[in-house]
Amino acid sequence: MEKRLLLAFVLSALIFAVWSVVFPPPAPPMAVPQEEVVSETVTGVVESTPAERIDAEAAIDAAPAEEALSAVAGEIEQTIRLANAVMEVELNNRGAMVTSMRLLQFEDDEGAILDLIQTIPNDDRAMPLQLMTEEGPDTRLYRVERTNDGAVMSWSDGLGSSVQKTINLNPGYGLEVTVRSAGTLLNAPISAGTGLRNLGEQERNSRLAVWGDGVVLADGETEKFKRAKVKAPVSLRPGILAYAGLEDAYFINLLRPRTRIDEVRIDRLEFTESVDPSEDPKLNQVLRVLLVPSAGLFEGELLGAPKEYNLLQGVGGGVEKTLDFGIFGFISVFFLKALWWIYSLVGNYGVAIILLTVGIRIVLFPLMHTSTVSMRKMAKVQPRVKEIQAKYKKKKNDPQARAKMSQETMALYKEEGVNPMAGCLPVLVQLPILWALYQLFLHAIELRHEPFMLWIQDLSAKDPYYVTPILMTATMWLQQKLAPQAGDPQQQRIMRMLPLVFGIMFLQFPSGLVLYWLTNNVISILQQEITLGIIGERKYFRRSGGGKAK
Repeated sequence: MEKRLLLAFVLSALIFAVWSVVFPPPAPPMAVPQEEVVSETVTGVVESTPAERIDAEAAIDAAPAEEALSAVAGEIEQTIRLANAVMEVELNNRGAMVTSMRLLQFEDDEGAILDLIQTIPNDDRAMPLQLMTEEGPDTRLYRVERTNDGAVMSWSDGLGSSVQKTINLNPGYGLEVTVRSAGTLLNAPISAGTGLRNLGEQERNSRLAVWGDGVVLADGETEKFKRAKVKAPVSLRPGILAYAGLEDAYFINLLRPRTRIDEVRIDRLEFTESVDPSEDPKLNQVLRVLLVPSAGLFEGELLGAPKEYNLLQGVGGGVEKTLDFGIFGFISVFFLKALWWIYSLVGNYGVAIILLTVGIRIVLFPLMHTSTVSMRKMAKVQPRVKEIQAKYKKKKNDPQARAKMSQETMALYKEEGVNPMAGCLPVLVQLPILWALYQLFLHAIELRHEPFMLWIQDLSAKDPYYVTPILMTATMWLQQKLAPQAGDPQQQRIMRMLPLVFGIMFLQFPSGLVLYWLTNNVISILQQEITLGIIGERKYFRRSGGGKAK
């Protein structure tokens, strides 16, 4: 038994020995590479258990690329200047933002190159392309890499949060922008800007000035936010956003995304400023416009441009809607093109306004002739109309008496060949023209800083000495004085008040608009006299409407 057991052990050992020679075991894996990987991933670990190595390998597989793990930041603050034929832009790597957008073909009220970036003493101000974080406007120092037409600015904390902004200057009024955010900055809003340009004292004091209002074109609808009327933060969640930003009467500063935007935020910021050192600081407010890109990606354009009609039409994409001439805008555009053509001949927009007004009055002369003749006939029959009214005065509450009075009055008009509407219709036809010209002279950037003559050196600003508004009021009063008087005494008293009312209103209006109205009044007086001469009437009439010449 013992011999058989001993033989079994010997045979088993022999079999294991032969097996190990014929089928050698695989070489064990080298431990050095594993230890190096772990030591790179987990600081201070020299040896690790199998469980620790499995966790480390899983962490390596799930980790982002090596660049995202590296902390990236700028070492010193830098200013990057970009320029083309019409625009000069300054970028700053602290916050990777636009600090200046100068339009080389335009000046501010002090004669310096106009800068669209407004300076305000408020720490919550967000410059164009600056991110808004939970702590406030982003002030991180970004690393800068220059390109041919712009720069790439990058920042990363090495822990998964990063921002990369690629900014290139277009040949025209715009910057091509790509912003990629990740980690804690994934949903950080991008600023379109806070306020729009520094207004001069003249514009600042004008009640007609538009100073940095918000404008949004989303889902095909334009919505404007008046600076003074935004009291609480506004949040919009557009389906398709064409643009969002700021505008005033003459300039725009817009972000035009090509990627999805989840939200547009419009906030009101307040600040105090002291324009005159002798006066107490005044409280003012501006709007801040922010866009929240979807999935941390923004691609699009930052457009800072003048509101020139042809320029905006060329840009398209709804940007042309920021130059709004109102309901009769098509008439305004026609007159604007006529103004361009006349200016190309005379080289002075003040003279061009006068010649345009003359042309309009010549075209409208037949209507004005009809209106004046009708009013003259109305003035002649007015005493007889009053007799009819006096006849039924005591029965004014009797419907039958009122109907009979109307019948007799209409019979009188028919007998004398008077059409009561003939005097009103020509005036109604002119109202769209007057409104279109009013809107044109308020919004045409062509008149901005354009001189006329003598003391009028800016047709977009009010007359500094109020000479033209006073002359306009005087000519309006004279026009009424010379016109045939129609209507009852109460209506005539109201009409006599209109020149004074208009004169007060026009004190603050742009001098180009006042010049048009003054010229219009003078030509109307001349045309009125021509009409009265044609029908054989003298020019001075008694208030009763009878009409013998003095």
